[in-house]
Amino acid sequence: MDNSTDIKKLVEELKKEEIIEKNYSSLGLKFNPFPVAGLPRYPLPPLDDEVSEKISHFIRSTYTREEYGGLAIVGEFGMGKTHLMKYIQFLIDELTRHKEIDFTAVTCFIDRPEDTPQKVIHKVVEEIGLDNIRKYIWKILIDKFEEDKAFYEKFRPKGTLLLQSKEEWNNLFEEPVKSNYLEFLKRFRDVGGNFKKLQEHARDIIKEEIVRDSALADRYLNLILFAEEKEAEVSWDILAGYISKKDVQRKEIMFLRSIVEILRRVGFKQLYVFIDEFEDIALLKGARLTNYLLTLNTLINRERKWAVTVSLTGNTLKIIKEKSPPLYDRLTSYEVILRPLNDEKSKKLLINYLNLARERDEDSFSPFSEESIKEMFRISRGNYRSFILLAHNAIEVALNENKELIDKEIIERAKRLRHETETYDISG
Repeated sequence: MDNSTDIKKLVEELKKEEIIEKNYSSLGLKFNPFPVAGLPRYPLPPLDDEVSEKISHFIRSTYTREEYGGLAIVGEFGMGKTHLMKYIQFLIDELTRHKEIDFTAVTCFIDRPEDTPQKVIHKVVEEIGLDNIRKYIWKILIDKFEEDKAFYEKFRPKGTLLLQSKEEWNNLFEEPVKSNYLEFLKRFRDVGGNFKKLQEHARDIIKEEIVRDSALADRYLNLILFAEEKEAEVSWDILAGYISKKDVQRKEIMFLRSIVEILRRVGFKQLYVFIDEFEDIALLKGARLTNYLLTLNTLINRERKWAVTVSLTGNTLKIIKEKSPPLYDRLTSYEVILRPLNDEKSKKLLINYLNLARERDEDSFSPFSEESIKEMFRISRGNYRSFILLAHNAIEVALNENKELIDKEIIERAKRLRHETETYDISG
């Protein structure tokens, strides 16, 4: 089948899009700040001061005490749960980058809860990144190697005079060799170092500093000190294979604890895990749901040096409370309930977005009229996502029709736009 005609047509259309640069200045804007899919591109703060205070308390409490804390963001679909989670993650990442305070945390955002907590832990590792895990483990190892005053005597080849080539060995702990485990291992072999003995020593360090479980310690070791002179195996199976069907719960706990310990050993004080769309666990039935809730509760009880934020609907939270009251308590150390927009919040939401596209911040919802906001509120029924979609489409309709004011009629035409009605079934 020849697709060249369709591709050629699409290329020409895209070229036209590049040429046509929309000018929103007639609306007092530099661009359309409302996202086309209803999902915000920018981390905007909550509309309620009470929500902001709860978030602040959650971050301060979990970080300064270095202990577990659970934050549940509760609301129906389209109420801004994902946006709020992204905003909290943004705050923590910004604090970590801030130079005026000593704030060191790692954040992991997981799109959905999967069908087992085991897979959630795997997602955490994937979010951190295997390359970063390798880097962190290597830092732990190289620091211990460098602290060892007898390193040369321990690992030099047999029959070598004590002072022979010692300068070359000292170079192992100079940059850029020191921080690059591949280069270190190459140089170590070049100077005739005892690789098998180094492996055994590294395994002892991992068991002492990170995890005592021999099987898991070996898997971490294999990420770096592979037996042959070749690039490390990148496969996720090196770590994921640790958790088999036998003794799953104990291994999950050990795996999570080891990840937290690795992060702490290299200077991170807290791990924040965000699990979006947690209402998906309600799709699990019978024993699968019970096992999921039980295992997650056990993970939290056994490893307290992390913090979890989940977004879910009120109905799912009720199910968790009925099935596992202890887990409900763990997840709701802090709770934020997102309610539908009202008239005041609708205007505040508009102003927050509009200011993204203005030369300077204003306390005005122009180009929207009072009646247009009321109509958007009526159509969306206070649903954040639907309201933002309407605002985006209304801006585009006004631009196309050369209107400087968005009135009720423009909102009605925005409502009928194909993208909006087909995707979210907005009706009045």
